[in-house]
Amino acid sequence: MKYLYCFLLLVFCLSAHAQNYTRDAGIRVGDGFFASYRQFYDKDMAIEGLAGFSRRGFRITGLREFFKPMLTDRTQNFNLVYGYGIHAGVTYTNKYTILHRTYYHEWMWSPQFGIDGLIGFEYAASDLPLLISAAAQPYFEYSLNRYFQLRPFNFVVAFKYRF
Repeated sequence: MKYLYCFLLLVFCLSAHAQNYTRDAGIRVGDGFFASYRQFYDKDMAIEGLAGFSRRGFRITGLREFFKPMLTDRTQNFNLVYGYGIHAGVTYTNKYTILHRTYYHEWMWSPQFGIDGLIGFEYAASDLPLLISAAAQPYFEYSLNRYFQLRPFNFVVAFKYRF
């Protein structure tokens, strides 16, 4: 039975090669663990939604992404990805920091809101509907009990399935 499943998966992946992909879904790992869904509106523009867990909390992110082909003389599947977006969520913390000083208090839930940036590289496999990307996703975040936080070095890796 497992050979039948492997055969069907192989046939599905090989037959998917000729499709025009307009969306993908997968996971993104970095500052947290996120599930992602992306919808393309043009060959060089997409909207991506992320939802996941990060730093003792839950966050939802919306990104607008732009794509520029790179290394076109060698491959058509390598892109520069850049964009911007916003996020909102909640965190469970007992401290906040102001000017490199940390203050502690009782554990409590706190809403958080922020602005995100994105710049990185993405490679789509030629024969399979899979892609991998590596990017920097810096963000500025405002929270009620942490005031604000700037994370300029937030590196992420994503694995996605195109359909």
